[in-house]
Amino acid sequence: MNPVDDLRAFDGLRTGVIFCAWTGMNPMSAQRVQALLSIQLQTGCPVMLLTAANIPHWQHPEHPFHPAFPLLSATHQADYLRVYLMHHYGGGYTDIKHTHRAWAPFFARLRAAPGHDALGYTEIGPHGVAPLPPPVGDLLRQHYDKLIGLCAFICRRYSPFTQAWMERTHAVLDDKLEQLRQHPARHPQDRHGALFEDGSHSPYPLAWTELLGNVFHPLVLQLADRVLHDEIAPQFTNYR
Repeated sequence: MNPVDDLRAFDGLRTGVIFCAWTGMNPMSAQRVQALLSIQLQTGCPVMLLTAANIPHWQHPEHPFHPAFPLLSATHQADYLRVYLMHHYGGGYTDIKHTHRAWAPFFARLRAAPGHDALGYTEIGPHGVAPLPPPVGDLLRQHYDKLIGLCAFICRRYSPFTQAWMERTHAVLDDKLEQLRQHPARHPQDRHGALFEDGSHSPYPLAWTELLGNVFHPLVLQLADRVLHDEIAPQFTNYR
């Protein structure tokens, strides 16, 4: 069964839903469980946790997941899902990190701002920006205060922002699809060049930030006038 009656009509911004994802088969640590409980209790919003068991239920009937999805590491699957969910359903997304804030005011602010597509916390500093090479990376670090972070945000579905984000993400996966078929992920946190226990280096073709930060941060800077900033950041310590 689908998690809602009609995915085509599901509007996460209107209903105030927050998505989280735990894509690996490994169990959550006690800290992660406590972080998830904090999201459920403190935000005051319904929380949809996507896991390996129910991820297929969130595949839009008219917009299937990219064919590279099952070949990705668990981390990159979570990166992909936040783009996919925000574009097709909208609403909130947060990493499973401790939070102490009610999210209803954030949802209300974005609903009341039809000229804006997303709301997030101001990026924490130049060191929080995706490590892209010059000149793009330098520009992003210089203007980090115009960026929003990757760990918690709210989006309006089918907006110009999410449309561009989805298209650019799929362009990365289109480019890497054949390499991914030859070298699918072997570890939940696989990345290109990672060192395995046997001393070999991973041939998995995606770098750590290639599917999320490398796409997201340049897009936010380009469309900064469509993005709101607010105090929505989770706690960045003691969550593993």
